[in-house]
Amino acid sequence: MKIDQNKLRELVTRDLALYSSAALRREGNVFFVGGNLPELETLETLFESHYQSNAALFYLTFGDIDDFQNGEKLARMIKKNFNARLMGRLDCNAPPHLIERAYAAGIDIIDLPPTAFHRDKVSDGRSGADSLPRAIDCARSVFPRWSVVSTLVAGEEPAGSTMAGIDLLLANEVVPLVALSKRAARLTAEETCQIYTHLNGTWRSHKAAIKPLLPLINLTTPLVPAQSRGALRGFIDLIDDRRLLATSDLRRVLRVKEVEESYASSGL
Repeated sequence: MKIDQNKLRELVTRDLALYSSAALRREGNVFFVGGNLPELETLETLFESHYQSNAALFYLTFGDIDDFQNGEKLARMIKKNFNARLMGRLDCNAPPHLIERAYAAGIDIIDLPPTAFHRDKVSDGRSGADSLPRAIDCARSVFPRWSVVSTLVAGEEPAGSTMAGIDLLLANEVVPLVALSKRAARLTAEETCQIYTHLNGTWRSHKAAIKPLLPLINLTTPLVPAQSRGALRGFIDLIDDRRLLATSDLRRVLRVKEVEESYASSGL
């Protein structure tokens, strides 16, 4: 991928405000769904928009822990009715049982944002699972490989710290994304480009599976494909994506069944 300078300038000045537990909106081919929204009204709106033009990714933002059950119901509803990837965002440092429930409800990719990230352990240069917060470490044991994401925010700290965070996450097979905060304008253009060049290069060197995240990457970063895909390549990618999604769904069914059988044998 490469950096689109025009897109970079636009993102620095634009407030997307995509992640809300109380709002429903569509940007491009991504649906952003609030976990606190009513089920039936939300389903009707999703159907109407999705079947006019299919969305590639559903992004569900869960509310507070006390409201988790509503987001859980929405996740099951989306997974049942739409053949697309479902990404979930937990803004809190979620306990393990909620991460398990999010996965069982149909979340394919989980985003644990920087509010749950140990900055002090990024800056000291250490790597390894013991440097990750509990929620991210737990999610790595529940979700398939490269299905745990953490979104770092450029502009809130020096560029070097953001790049150190990228390295730490990738060393633990967590996919880093980088969004631009309102403060990103205080970074020089060179520093911002350095962050995204580093992100793109380390994705590639770690062979991180970012293809399912491309719709979101296209919206929130200045990175664009280095070359356009031909019709045949696009068709092959679509078939491969459907295969991977089916494999992911089968893995979920088997894991949930295993957990249920374990509880049953324990008399729980």
